[in-house]
Amino acid sequence: MKKLFWCLAFIASSIIPSNAQGIAFGVKGGVNFTKMSIDNDAVKSEAGVGFFVGPTLKIDFLSFLGVQGALMYEQANSKVDDETLKRQSIILPIDLRLNLKLNETSGLYLATGPQFCFNVGNSEFEWNKTSTYKNTFDFKKSMFNWNFGIGAMLSKHLEVGGVYSLGISKTGELEAEIDKAKANNNELKPKSSTWQISATWFF
Repeated sequence: MKKLFWCLAFIASSIIPSNAQGIAFGVKGGVNFTKMSIDNDAVKSEAGVGFFVGPTLKIDFLSFLGVQGALMYEQANSKVDDETLKRQSIILPIDLRLNLKLNETSGLYLATGPQFCFNVGNSEFEWNKTSTYKNTFDFKKSMFNWNFGIGAMLSKHLEVGGVYSLGISKTGELEAEIDKAKANNNELKPKSSTWQISATWFF
C-alpha cells in the first residue's frame, strides 16, 4: 500500500504544471449508500450504509478548472436476500472539477471522472436460509465506476459534497441456488452503484 501511495504521489508531482493555480492536500471522509443491481426477481437487493476515509490531493490548473484525486479505504455494505455483504476496498477516484467560485474561498463545484476499486477484504461470502440451499458471492479483485459529483467550498479548508458512483464493471459473481433463480440463471453478475456524502479538510 505504501508503494502504491508513493507511486501515485510521484506521478502527480510529475504531471503538475509549474503554473498551476493551487495545490492542496487534505483528508476526505464520509458515508456511503451502496446497492447491487441484480437482474433477477428471485434475488432481493437493498442499499446498505458504509463509510470511506483517506488522503486527497486537489490541483487547480485555472481558477475555474482543476482535478482531484484520493486514495481511500472504503467499507461498502449491500443487502442481498436480507443478508449484509461487506466489501472492503481501496478506492482511487480521479475527478475533473469545474469550480464555480463566489469569491476566493467559497463557491460550488461540479466533478466527474473514473474511480478504481481494489478489494482488500474477504473475497467470498456464504450464507444459508431455510428457504434456500446455499448462496455464495465471490467479490471481484477490482472494480471500475464512474463518478458524478456536486459540492460546496465553504472556506479555504472545508468542502462538503455528494457523489453518485455508477457501477460500470461487475462487483462479483453470485451463485443463488433458488428454484426461481435456477430456472432463469443461477449465476448472476451484479453491479454496485453508490451514493457518497463527504466532507474534506484541506491543510
